[in-house]
Amino acid sequence: MKFKLTQTPFICWMVAIVLLCSSQSILASVFLSQLTQLEEIRLINFTSFSAGLAELEKVKSSFTEEESQYFALLKGYEKSLAGEYEQAFIYLAPLIQSTSSGIYHFRAKVLAVNLYAISHDYLNAFLLLGELNKELPFIDDAVARAQAVGNIAMLYNGIEKYEIALFYSEQFLNSIKDQQLVCRVLVHKLTSLANLKKNSDFLSEIDHGIATCRKSKEKIPEIIMLRDKMQVLLHLERLSEITSLYQSISEDVVATGYPMLIAGILNITAQAYLRAGDLSNAELLAATALRQIEHTSINFVQTELYKLLADLEKRKGNFEAALAYFEKHSALEKTYQDDKTNQQLAFHLAEGELEVKDKRIALLDKDNELLSLQKNLYEHEVKQNRLLLLLLFSVLIIASFMAYRGMSGRKRFKKIAEFDQLTGISNRYHFNNLAKVALDYCELNAKPAALILFDLDYFKTINDNYGHATGDWALQQVVKTCRNFMRNNDVFGRIGGEEFAVVLPGCHADKAALLAEICRDAIATIDTTESGYQFPLSASFGVSSSDISGYQLKQLLADADLAMYSAKQSGRDQIATYTHLMDTAD
Repeated sequence: MKFKLTQTPFICWMVAIVLLCSSQSILASVFLSQLTQLEEIRLINFTSFSAGLAELEKVKSSFTEEESQYFALLKGYEKSLAGEYEQAFIYLAPLIQSTSSGIYHFRAKVLAVNLYAISHDYLNAFLLLGELNKELPFIDDAVARAQAVGNIAMLYNGIEKYEIALFYSEQFLNSIKDQQLVCRVLVHKLTSLANLKKNSDFLSEIDHGIATCRKSKEKIPEIIMLRDKMQVLLHLERLSEITSLYQSISEDVVATGYPMLIAGILNITAQAYLRAGDLSNAELLAATALRQIEHTSINFVQTELYKLLADLEKRKGNFEAALAYFEKHSALEKTYQDDKTNQQLAFHLAEGELEVKDKRIALLDKDNELLSLQKNLYEHEVKQNRLLLLLLFSVLIIASFMAYRGMSGRKRFKKIAEFDQLTGISNRYHFNNLAKVALDYCELNAKPAALILFDLDYFKTINDNYGHATGDWALQQVVKTCRNFMRNNDVFGRIGGEEFAVVLPGCHADKAALLAEICRDAIATIDTTESGYQFPLSASFGVSSSDISGYQLKQLLADADLAMYSAKQSGRDQIATYTHLMDTAD
């Protein structure tokens, strides 16, 4: 009995320890399973995904190191999907900075690339992308590889490097069979094909892609594929197919809850209605799309929507409303193009920085070997080198100063020779050169081009009554006003005293006429009291286009001049577009 009394507590204690360890192991397994299940629904049911993470956060003190890393990664996804990018980085930063090279470290980098791109920090996005490209071949986890390839392809699609995005997508698709992962990467391949205008390849794969995503219950990639299909159908002018497709998926589109995706599909459908002549539906969908993204950063869909609304108002004869929308379109397009330029610059900077970094490492290895051998030699030569460096530095300063003076002089003389000193735009000589280059490009690439010619009405009277200083002020104000409505690639020049011309690459006559009408209206509203006098200011406009006049600058100017003469004959302060009938009337 004594043996039993002394050993029983010990046995019970050991049993308790075993049971406790077993329960902790089972609990850990449950937590990992729950995290895995939550990740599977993060793109299907965001509400449930977020609620599940909130519940697990209450017990995160019981997590293993692996579970803590997994949980931090999923919190990063949650915050990024909610648009809280700074909060997302708080969870991702420890994973990225970790010295370990585990799967969560890699996946955190993948997500960070996407967040940097969304936040317009393109340089860091591409620098991190370079690291991912090096690590990708050593990643065996199929889900992580799919996410990495998807983000890489999405980023390259975003900067219009569609061939590179297509390469990554196809490389992955050739090595994986899991249909859910195929869906997540195939969506980026189809986006690349659509933007490369490979319509036959796209149409041969799109229905299979949609079916794959539908079968895998991947709703977001499925809707993105449908959007790309609608974009290709719009390019092919298959308008009725677009509107029918939209009517069948509209509820699913709204259910995604993603404003940019909803607005993109509404925009394409609105364009289809506009081209089909259904103005009311086009206007309704465009307005609805704008409300979806009115608080988002500048994007391509916004610029397209304002352009569409400007065309709508013009068709309805509401030129004032058309002007307002066109001004918004111009401002947004400039901002959007500047952002695209920043993307391209960051891409090339990152490429160069990564290449320099690799070369620097290789050079440092070689330098270490050489330094150990040449140490004694350098000590003897250091005094001579200092003197030589001082001499070279002095020569470099003198040469740099002389080169700077030479370059400054050349730039000053070049500016005097090419630009009008009063208004700052191209003079007649420079305008002719730039215009011919732009027109040759349009002719070579089968793009339209248009030319606007205008001069100020009764300008001599202004000079005679108020003096040449006031006339100069009026010319400066006209140029300043009109430049607000022009694109960066438009060629604007002063070709006479009060006569100006604008070459518009890629524009048909109707778009040029709309810009002329906008400029005419803006000139008429210039407040002349700032000059010290009050007088009316107006201009007459003539428009010609390559459709009728061809691509020769001389002929475009001559035809625009005839049209401008017609505008003046009709009472001034108006625009006229050149037609063959004007030659007959003349």
